[in-house]
Amino acid sequence: MDSTDHVPETAIDYAEVFRRGGENFGDEDFALFKCPSCGRVYLIDYEVDTIYLDAGDLSTRTDAEPGSVCCIGCGYEFRADEPIIGPKADSKFRVSWSDLSDSPWNWIARRHDGA
Repeated sequence: MDSTDHVPETAIDYAEVFRRGGENFGDEDFALFKCPSCGRVYLIDYEVDTIYLDAGDLSTRTDAEPGSVCCIGCGYEFRADEPIIGPKADSKFRVSWSDLSDSPWNWIARRHDGA
């Protein structure tokens, strides 16, 4: 997968996240990641280590405590020593535009490159 096909953090619509109840403490830093086993997409606020579990209910959250997070779709265990977001994250965790459009999170970002 071409890196330009990944959804960048800058594409996330913060205003829409906030409108849907995703605000935390006012210094949010959002990113998307996916389960490499089943492909389920998640939103994380990495400023406060919070993972949003349900695109339809942003009050459904869990702490992103390293080594204690499992996919709610298939049980995949995210390892503490394996980055799931950012430049060091393996591509298996990166959300493509296709992944996003096929997920309940399809409302969260808009592609701005004309593709």
